[in-house]
Amino acid sequence: MKLDPDKKLDVEEVLRDLANYRPRRKGWIWRRRVEDQVIGPFVYRDSSERLERSVPLPAAHTFGDIDPQCDIVLTTEIASGRFEDDLRRMRMAAWHGADHIMVIRTTGQSHIDGLIEGTPEGVGGVPVTRKQLRATRKALDAIEDEVGRPINFHSYVSGLAGPDIAVLFAEEGVNGAHQDPQYNTLYRGINMHRSFVDAAEAKRVIADAGILQLDGAHNACATAKEAWKVTPELLVQHAINTGYSRAVGMPDELIALSTVPPTAPPAPKLRLDLPYAIALRDLFKGCKFRAQQNTRYIEADTLEATVTHVLDTIISRLASTDIQSTITPDEGRNIPWHYNNIAGVNAARQTLMGVDGLNDIVAI
Repeated sequence: MKLDPDKKLDVEEVLRDLANYRPRRKGWIWRRRVEDQVIGPFVYRDSSERLERSVPLPAAHTFGDIDPQCDIVLTTEIASGRFEDDLRRMRMAAWHGADHIMVIRTTGQSHIDGLIEGTPEGVGGVPVTRKQLRATRKALDAIEDEVGRPINFHSYVSGLAGPDIAVLFAEEGVNGAHQDPQYNTLYRGINMHRSFVDAAEAKRVIADAGILQLDGAHNACATAKEAWKVTPELLVQHAINTGYSRAVGMPDELIALSTVPPTAPPAPKLRLDLPYAIALRDLFKGCKFRAQQNTRYIEADTLEATVTHVLDTIISRLASTDIQSTITPDEGRNIPWHYNNIAGVNAARQTLMGVDGLNDIVAI
């Protein structure tokens, strides 16, 4: 399957001969950092290989349409609830610099004790099925060729049927996954004993497939009324999942801590959140870090959300992170518009390119 940049994605073509399609690769792929890369009139200290096709930031026309790419993997969360729209949104996001596509599951799939089939529509996300995974991976393989960079596909191995889902992900070329038995217990009311037994099985499978695991500690920051007060509990949750993952044989390079700066203005955000971010990285040296932007303190004003997310991204650069997970400025208010996925990605890359080389001039 080959995409034409001047034509819309053909969903029928994606589904054609799907029974015989297999993923071209397995396992997570990081960006390739380029030291002191010269792009246009500038030298970049924190950049990666450039895309073959992309949409630069709006102001780029003033600088010769340059489109430098940061050295941090950029995530966008795809949650249209419609399989076809998910694919279109992924293509848009990849053209704007995202290389970690996180597909949100439909409401209630955590409680389904088994695999579901087909490509039905969902609420707040899409039902994750074998057909949906294979079609998505096929589309992403074509999108990779179009933009010229590997794209990591991500979904969820928490909830019931974790081992079944893990095998499915390993077979269908999923590259990243959330797996944290504490998510089941804290947020879904699922039996604790079963959750940890299932998690051990699932973790072995995703480790063997080279799938990058994210934990579920970020959910506490998304739900706590006063999130800055739960950071000690967050450290414990990170530790339990990391220790359990190591115990079942998962290497540190596949263990990613899913973190969120817990506050937002008018709180003194940087003074509260930066020390926590530094402490987390000191305590869990050797692991990877996925920094998600704040979702707890977002109201109807999308500009306010974007400013908070810019501050989150500056913390990521100061503390160091491997994955910057972007949040749409309308997260939690409605099913995000296509454009707001792009707005979230653009806010992160505009910030990261704007603070390029920051750690050369500022020391923590």
